[in-house]
Amino acid sequence: MPVALANAGPENLSASYDDVIAKAEKLAKRAYSESNNGLSNFWKNMSVEQFSKIYYNPQKPLWNDNGPYQLQFFHPGGPYFHDTVSINLQDDGKQVNQKIESGMFWYEGEQPQKNDLENLDFAGFRVHHQLNSEYYDELISFLGSNYFRVLGMGQQYGLSIRGLAIDTAEPTGEEFPIFKEFWIEKPATNSAEEANSIVIMALLDSPSVTGAYRFTVHPGQNTIVDVEVSLFARKNIKKLGLAPLTSMFLFGENTKGLDDYRSEVHDSDGLMVQTSSGEWIWRPLTRRKNLTISSFVDKGSKGFGLSQRDRSFMHYDDLESRYQLRPSIWIEPNEDWGDGHIELVEIPSNLETTDNVVSYWVSDKQLKAGSSLQYGYRLTSYIKSEQWPPAGKTFSTREGPANRAGFAYGHPADARFFVVEFDSPKLKSIAADSPVEAIFTCASGKVYNVKALKNPENNLWRAEFNLEPNNDQPCDLRGFLKLGNETLTETWTYLYTTKYA
Repeated sequence: MPVALANAGPENLSASYDDVIAKAEKLAKRAYSESNNGLSNFWKNMSVEQFSKIYYNPQKPLWNDNGPYQLQFFHPGGPYFHDTVSINLQDDGKQVNQKIESGMFWYEGEQPQKNDLENLDFAGFRVHHQLNSEYYDELISFLGSNYFRVLGMGQQYGLSIRGLAIDTAEPTGEEFPIFKEFWIEKPATNSAEEANSIVIMALLDSPSVTGAYRFTVHPGQNTIVDVEVSLFARKNIKKLGLAPLTSMFLFGENTKGLDDYRSEVHDSDGLMVQTSSGEWIWRPLTRRKNLTISSFVDKGSKGFGLSQRDRSFMHYDDLESRYQLRPSIWIEPNEDWGDGHIELVEIPSNLETTDNVVSYWVSDKQLKAGSSLQYGYRLTSYIKSEQWPPAGKTFSTREGPANRAGFAYGHPADARFFVVEFDSPKLKSIAADSPVEAIFTCASGKVYNVKALKNPENNLWRAEFNLEPNNDQPCDLRGFLKLGNETLTETWTYLYTTKYA
């Protein structure tokens, strides 16, 4: 039954991005204090089951006027969503601080008391758009800490994006900033360009830093989000991760499966990097027994992203999760971010509900207390792309013991056999008798019996090789295909360790 709740707050003049920046700068000069959101124990003490009985009324979206966008909101409470956010709606130069209104939510379980509903803010929000049809689908959502997710056409939510990562995988523990206030601008309808994008601004706060964010969302086949950021440091920050992405990898073609009917379970299957020199790098994800951190050192990387390349339903066979529809995210800096590295963190996990993969950019220049940082980047959510990378891309990575019963033997006991396949229109056009070479190396360990051949079953070119590890030392493999002086593929990289799961 709908419950009467607080009305929207008073109207003010709309804020600009400069206003949000000024607010973040002013906030950084004060000591950090956790916000007292006034959330009552009725909401905080709810179990998952009780919280699941709160429903947003789909008949009550805001901006329900046949415009390009509609808004829906997330209710606070339960075990996870105790932080509430202030949401300001901007329309035609006016601003309203939006609260939970009558009829927005249905409470199927125990009914709240009047004091539980007073001045109640949301946990987050989602923007809906006619992305795939006349129906208003979810386009972008913000919920929890500084997390958000975005969709393009035909995509289903998978990996998450974060505004900022602080001290991720550090022994001292990670700090999670929060988006504490939002400004959502209703698009003007006097031009097609303005009506087809929506601007969201956010104020970020944490013990170490404050920040102002401006997200300009352009929905489409590939949804693009242009992100502008201004940070103000309260403290020295040891490791600041820019444009962080977080995802889930449980098992795939290159790992041992769990006791599961599916052959692969993951939101992303690899990290893709474009270096400042123009080299494209692909690192397949894997499941680790120990926390593993990989760094890709560069000066002014051109881009990076976590990708879901495997789009075959038969490889997942999951009608509910539909992992073949999970988006890939590509991050492209607007300017040179300088010396630094892209970091990939792989965390042990046996749960497909847990994000255990994180990637972000870390600058060599530390952000000091009292200093500021301004930067921007373009984020693209996509299914397939011939642009990333433009050359042959890794299609699959498989490995197993070099000594296979009844077939291959005589190798060292710990030797491994790898098969890496590459795909591109150009590779498919190259005849099977062409002198394509597979160039594969390892800094630690011995790579031998390397060969390139065309797979007649799928018309892809593959590299096959054996690896003899150097005792128990990790082996950072690198390889690509070439024809004469022409490089045909991206650079495949793989961190092999005998301590894999």
